[in-house]
Amino acid sequence: MAPQRENVNLLFKLYCLAVMTLVAATYTIALRYTRTSDKELYFSTTAVCITEVIKLLLSVGILAKETGNLGRFKASLRENVLGSPKELMKLCVPSLVYAVQNNMAFLALSHLDAAVYQVTYQLKIPCTALCTVLMLNRTLSRLQWISVFMLCGGVVLVQWRPAQATGVVFLLVLEASTLLLWSSTQTTS
Repeated sequence: MAPQRENVNLLFKLYCLAVMTLVAATYTIALRYTRTSDKELYFSTTAVCITEVIKLLLSVGILAKETGNLGRFKASLRENVLGSPKELMKLCVPSLVYAVQNNMAFLALSHLDAAVYQVTYQLKIPCTALCTVLMLNRTLSRLQWISVFMLCGGVVLVQWRPAQATGVVFLLVLEASTLLLWSSTQTTS
């Protein structure tokens, strides 16, 4: 029975990986298209705000479904949101940084090629790895460090020669490093 559960778990992970890859690629291409079209541009701040409101509504909907009834829903909101303003303020800092990041993504895609943007955006992975090691005192395996350096090498290649770096070899290196990093985090967690 354990091998079947492991197989389902692997299939679910692969499904999540495929969906996340599709969403990230589609997001970048659609955003780049809308920011460079000849039509009148929309305000990026409005798009970011609408996206965050949609996420809030989805989160509230999921919380309502998990709590089951209106009384427990209200109690959960009162306890977790209104009852702990200090924790709420702690969440405001990353939320504001995330909003600035999303606005910068709109600005970057207005001026950069979609492939260059997407690869440069992957620098968040080595930055996160470095912060994890320095701030949280966690260690990364040799495979994880190799993956981080391969990812950085791919970003350098794209920035160095954007026209030539979009070839098959570069994409294979980038995908291999991302998959290595993803698979190594799955085995350590």
